[in-house]
Amino acid sequence: MNIQLTISMLVSDRIETLGKCLASLKPLLRELDSELIVVFTGKNEETLELVRQYTSHIIPFTWCDDFAKARNAGLKEGRGEWFLYIDDDEWFEDTTEIIQFFKSGEYRQYQSAFYVARNYLDFQGKRYSDGGVGRMCRLTPETEFVFPIHENLVPLGEPCKHLSTFVHHYGYARKECFDEKDTRTSRNLPLLLEMYEKDPDSPRCCMQIAQEYRSVSEFGPAVEYCRRGLGLARKEKQIYNYELWLQVHLPLLIFYTGDLRLALEEGERILKHPRTLESAALHLSVTLVAVCRGLKEYKKGLKYVNLYHEKFCYLLEHKEKAVLQSAAGITFDMAAKEMIPVYMDGLFFSLEAEDFQIAGRILSWLPWEDREQLLPYYPRLEEWKKKYQGKKTAILEAYAKMDTENPYVRIQKALYAEGQGHLKETEELWKNCTKDCPPGFQWELIEIAVRNQFLLEPMLKQMTPEAWNEYAKAVTDHKKWVEMQQFYPKIMPLLDGFPFYRRRLEQCYLEKLMTRELLEEVRLRGFLKDYCESVLADAQAVYKGEALEAPETYALPTRYRFASALINALNLIDAGKLIESFPFLKESLKIYPKMSGAVGQLLRYLEEEIQSPKQVITEEFMLLGEQVKQILRGLINGGQWDEAYGVMEQLLSLLPDDLEVLQMKQEILRQGAKA
Repeated sequence: MNIQLTISMLVSDRIETLGKCLASLKPLLRELDSELIVVFTGKNEETLELVRQYTSHIIPFTWCDDFAKARNAGLKEGRGEWFLYIDDDEWFEDTTEIIQFFKSGEYRQYQSAFYVARNYLDFQGKRYSDGGVGRMCRLTPETEFVFPIHENLVPLGEPCKHLSTFVHHYGYARKECFDEKDTRTSRNLPLLLEMYEKDPDSPRCCMQIAQEYRSVSEFGPAVEYCRRGLGLARKEKQIYNYELWLQVHLPLLIFYTGDLRLALEEGERILKHPRTLESAALHLSVTLVAVCRGLKEYKKGLKYVNLYHEKFCYLLEHKEKAVLQSAAGITFDMAAKEMIPVYMDGLFFSLEAEDFQIAGRILSWLPWEDREQLLPYYPRLEEWKKKYQGKKTAILEAYAKMDTENPYVRIQKALYAEGQGHLKETEELWKNCTKDCPPGFQWELIEIAVRNQFLLEPMLKQMTPEAWNEYAKAVTDHKKWVEMQQFYPKIMPLLDGFPFYRRRLEQCYLEKLMTRELLEEVRLRGFLKDYCESVLADAQAVYKGEALEAPETYALPTRYRFASALINALNLIDAGKLIESFPFLKESLKIYPKMSGAVGQLLRYLEEEIQSPKQVITEEFMLLGEQVKQILRGLINGGQWDEAYGVMEQLLSLLPDDLEVLQMKQEILRQGAKA
């Protein structure tokens, strides 16, 4: 009887993931002539009971700090044509591709195979890195695991099949989430140093030691072993994946020490070396862009942005090289994730270096059709545009030349058309923008509409009341008061036909007006009344009459309860019942503290009025006052300052609050002092 595939796994006591791991192997055991061998290093009987449900081939193994020895214990009992291994904290998403690989007979054309390990950095599964792992090969007498730590399955002969099948691995997420100390480092490092003493010419061992030092942020020793390992690797005839890792990480580790100049020099030396492959150059470009940003060497930074783009396009076209040129954490997919950040740096570099021609090219390299990928970077593009105000027209022109339907670019095209005075084109672009606006850019579209007096109807039909609420609050909070005073009368006519939206903006505007200025009593009362009527009009459109009559009982929103209490107070004030209005005013203060300044100001006016009632001036007094004013003007015009002062005193007792009389008094005093 022929066994196609031996599946081997080390099992400790990771009971929380073991079940998923075993369940993911079930299709392989069912569809293929395969066997499962478990090397058991744990102590938990519950773990063994779970394993026995899947296989009786269990090898007890006493742990000895040697992963290769433990895995070889399972490998040497394998009887399959091929061998596959997996860890007990991993599980396959889907094994269909592996099953087809064997069922179709395709496996006979290959000597080894890689599948993908997806290493997560959070438990939501949003942050992860994919890396190909050589864990499948034809089983021969020479097949074995080597190295006690970071063990490898060898030989992985050619040709090699690269499968897209992947396993989930959350080990790094657990470490990051719970800030767990990596005890493996303290355990592994002495063993690796001991291995190095026995074999000081091993570049792989140097790489592993550098990795351990890096994991505990000891970058000095990490640089030392990385440099040593790279020198040893270059003596070998073939370029192995550990040399790729050493090439990429030496400048990066130096960068982590803070010596940016040395990191740049080392990176440039490696790039010039004939053993440096395209994948290494791609990853090195990412590091050197960051280094140049730190050194403010913008022209040189542009050189490495260009190099990144060149190598990225090359490997995208030559996918077989992209797959083969990989190491731990050094994959094409990992470098591809840096594409947008690298190009963003390039945009800033281009204007710092006054090379706008390349800025246009870099803009065209961005993946505009991948909206989801670009969305988080729109604020950075806005920052770029804002930082270089002198180049704003040129930036917008570069967007205008682009052939894409990306909504962010379309907004820039509308801004460019507006700047060129092409009103019809601006409006057409603007209308298209309202149908497909990226989150956070409604503000920009409204600004364009107000400047050009476009009706806001197409925009408002796309905006929810909640979104408009946020906008109304934001625009009144963030605009300078002088700007808001100019903006408000321009936008209000554009809101005709949308009474809720109009009232909501009016309320936010009045709130800002009344909380920032000391207003005269009559104006203050007028604004407060306008505010309450606006808020209550909204309430009447939403709530039943019984709720409006008892806002506290029905737990209406704060603004409605505030307006309900305040309008009662204002009606009492209009009726001359000042003292009776106080309880309602004090109640409104408690309900909506944001308006405490305006309500408190009104209370002070009322208290002053109650304590010092205004003198009632009859019509006869007013006529008499006007006659005396005429006499006083004649004395002033004649320069009779002493006589004028006496008449002014009599007039002031008659009209104590008359502002014109107070001005006359000041003129008499000034001119009389000169005489």
